[in-house]
Amino acid sequence: MHTETTLENPIFLENEREANRYSCRCLQVMALIAALAWLLNLLGVFIVPPAVMNLGMPVCILFFLLPTLLLSRASRLGGWFKYLIMGCCILGITVLSAAIPKHTVLAWVAPVLLSCHYYSRKLTASALAASVVCLYIAGIASLFVGEGDPNLTNALRMEDAVITPEVFREAVLFFLLPRSAILAGMSFVCITVAKRTRSLLEKQAADSSARQRIETELNVATQIQADMLPRIFPAFPERREFDIYASMTPAKEVGGDFYDFFLVDDDHLAIVIADVSGKGVPAALFMVIAKTLLKNAVQMGASPREALEKVNDQLCENNEAEMFVTAWLGVYEISTGHLTAANAGHEYPAIRRADGQFALFRDQHGFVLAGMENARYREYELEIGVGDTLFLYTDGVAEATDGANTLYGTDRMLAALNRNHTLGPEALLRQVKADIDRFVGAAPQFDDITMLFLQRKEAAARRSIQPPPQLESIPQVCAFLEQVLEEAGAPMKVIAQVNMAADEIFSNIARYSGASTVRVDCEAMENRAVVRFLDDGSPYDPTAQPEPDTSLPAEERAIGGLGIFMVKKSMDRMSYDYTGGKNILTIEKGW
Repeated sequence: MHTETTLENPIFLENEREANRYSCRCLQVMALIAALAWLLNLLGVFIVPPAVMNLGMPVCILFFLLPTLLLSRASRLGGWFKYLIMGCCILGITVLSAAIPKHTVLAWVAPVLLSCHYYSRKLTASALAASVVCLYIAGIASLFVGEGDPNLTNALRMEDAVITPEVFREAVLFFLLPRSAILAGMSFVCITVAKRTRSLLEKQAADSSARQRIETELNVATQIQADMLPRIFPAFPERREFDIYASMTPAKEVGGDFYDFFLVDDDHLAIVIADVSGKGVPAALFMVIAKTLLKNAVQMGASPREALEKVNDQLCENNEAEMFVTAWLGVYEISTGHLTAANAGHEYPAIRRADGQFALFRDQHGFVLAGMENARYREYELEIGVGDTLFLYTDGVAEATDGANTLYGTDRMLAALNRNHTLGPEALLRQVKADIDRFVGAAPQFDDITMLFLQRKEAAARRSIQPPPQLESIPQVCAFLEQVLEEAGAPMKVIAQVNMAADEIFSNIARYSGASTVRVDCEAMENRAVVRFLDDGSPYDPTAQPEPDTSLPAEERAIGGLGIFMVKKSMDRMSYDYTGGKNILTIEKGW
């Protein structure tokens, strides 16, 4: 059911504003025609008495021009402005038709035609009713004051015309009734057109609303997808042994590419880059599933080969959409630079040695994930030396195309990498993306573009001691930390804060953990110290404990927790992990 309430839709409001402007322009033309008729009458073309034209034409022209004069205030009148336009149009035609009815027969169609532009049956019907009434008024008035019709009055000059009842009857029957019938017929056509056009516009408004809702939902999906990927860089500011950076530019609002990297334990970093077949929301949903499964498999201790085989079988289950994933998965040993990886139909990685150029490492591909049950994958190993760089990417990089449908290709990619190899990770990926954009030009992006950069760096020398897990070992631990920090140039205040924190942490391990061994590691470089406590005692995460309410009096506070609270406050960062049967508590302090 169509109602005028849909006018509140922005599409209808804009259409009405445009219709108002168009109608005002049409009335300006009609004002010009009235002025021309006035001039022709002065030249003797018409036989209307000059007094009638001299009085009627200014009034007619004023009616036609009044909507234009008030157009700037149309917003104040709201929906009533279109009725003002129709009223002025009909009154202007009434005056014009009363003076020269024979020459203004078609002018009566103007109001109903203009009303069509508003797609309102109510307005068209109102214009028709007012036009028929005014047509009769003008027709009758023309017999007395206007040009009249010599065929009806049997006179060539109006002052010689005699209006008899018979003339009046014939004027109504043969002049006014046929014209009003034709006008009604035209109005029926106009109302039909207005109804049909309004239905189309309402459908357009509904489609626009649906599109806006979908765009809003896609924006939310884009944000959710972006939040699922690591986006905070530097990703591991406490780790000086490597640098990692990644970026993804989706071809649509949401993409099927994804990357991920996370610490499996204190010495192993998992790296994933993958590409889901297809685009848009289906690919994004499949991406979420694949990313989650891969991460869970690696965190549960699976090797790259085992993780790919397990996730492949999981994705093959109920894969009615027949989607698949290409993936490269590696586990990087941070302390040695040893990389174990497996490839499920993904692009070849590119490697640059410290003193060389980027080149493709043509590893052996396995079958894509979700392509075939019980697929098997092969692992391979690489040694990443200090200064070496690993570059991973999806096919959206190599398969980017310009307007001539020419591929960007891996050769151009390697050239861009080698031109900018001295840059840091973020700047390097940005330059590669800029080179792709220059090549593609104005051609649309057909695929997601995802890149990942890993570089091994010179690590700070890690020094360790393994004292007995007893309270008597605390002075030994503090002396060790003091020596390392002094050699690194740490201020005495920082050394004191680190020793206070170490005293609290080591005493808790000695008293409560039940550990048989404990190791304390310390790295100090670039005005920052990283201290790790590793013990084989019962799993316990002190960072997850609630903070004590320090606003309470001492006698009302719960026993315990204040020492760890003070460690949190005095250190820049404190984190906990339980890996390989060991509690690993890390504190960091800069100066």
